Amino acid sequence: MKSNTILLAIISILFLGTLYVSYTNSQQIETLKQENANLYAKIDSVLEISRELSPQQPIATETLPSPKGIGSAILDFLMTLGDDDNANNSNKKRIVVDTKYRIEDRYVRYDIEKPELKGDEVGNVVISILVNYSGDVNSAKLKSATGITNEEVIEACKKAALKTKFNYGTDDDYDEKKRGTITYIFSEK
Repeated sequence: MKSNTILLAIISILFLGTLYVSYTNSQQIETLKQENANLYAKIDSVLEISRELSPQQPIATETLPSPKGIGSAILDFLMTLGDDDNANNSNKKRIVVDTKYRIEDRYVRYDIEKPELKGDEVGNVVISILVNYSGDVNSAKLKSATGITNEEVIEACKKAALKTKFNYGTDDDYDEKKRGTITYIFSEK
C-alpha cells in the first residue's frame, strides 16, 4: 500500500513537471513568433527603403581602343552582326511589373512574387487572395483586369499570387482566413 502511494506521488510529480515544461515551451514559442513577425516587418521596411534609395540606373561603360590585326577585324565583324540584332530588339516594348498588396493585419514576408512576362500589354491585374494562418495564399482569383486581355498573363499573375508568402496570423485568427488583393502593374519602360 505504501509503495503504491509513493508510485502515485512520483507519477504526479512527473505529470506536473511535464505540464510545466509544456507551458514554458508554449510561452517561448509565442515569444519567438512575435519576434519573428517583428523581424519580418523590419526586413520589409529595409527592403522598401533600399528600393527607394537606389533606383535602377544604367551603368556607364568605358570604350576600349580597338586592337589592330586580322583577329580584331573578325571581332569587329562579329560585333557588327550583334549590333543588328540589338537594333531589332530595341524597337520592341520593354515591359516591367510593379506590385502592391492590400490585406488587413498582414505583410509580405520577403517580396511579392512577380509573374512571368508574357506578351507586351500594359495595364493592371488585380487578384483577390485568401491567406491562411501560416501566411500561405490558398486562393487566387481574378478580381479585375484593366488593359490586359491575354489569358496567359492573368494565369501567370494567379500563379505568382499563390507563391507569395505573408506573415503568420495572430492566435485570435487561427481558424480564419484573411481576404485581400495583390495588384500587378504592367508598364512600358
